[in-house]
Amino acid sequence: MLRDLAAEFPDLASRLKAMAEATVDLLPVTRENWYHRDQRGSWSIKAVLPTIASELDCGALEVKDGGDAQGAWLEAANPACDPLRRNALEKALKVYCARDTWAMVAVARALIGSNLKP
Repeated sequence: MLRDLAAEFPDLASRLKAMAEATVDLLPVTRENWYHRDQRGSWSIKAVLPTIASELDCGALEVKDGGDAQGAWLEAANPACDPLRRNALEKALKVYCARDTWAMVAVARALIGSNLKP
C-alpha cells in the first residue's frame, strides 16, 4: 500500500518508500514462532492478540477492527458528515489506531521474548 501511495504522490515518494522498507509483516514470523490453542487455527490479529496481550483487545472500542475503521473514515470524509460526528469519529479512529499499533508492538515483543508492556 505504501508503495502504491508513493506512485500516486511523487512529492512524498521517498518518505513513503522508506516507510515501506522499514515495515515488517508479522504474519510469517508469527506463524513460524507462535501458537496458542486458543487461536483455534487462526492467525488473524484478533486470534493471536488475546494469547499475548488480552488487555489490548479492541472489542470494547467504538471502532473495533479494520472494517469499522474504513467505515468510520469514509463517514468522516463525507462532506455531509455533521462536524460533531466527524470529531467523534476522528477521536474513535485515533483510539483504535493507537491500540492497534500497540497490539503489533506487543506481538513483536512477545516474539523476541521481551517482558515490557506498552
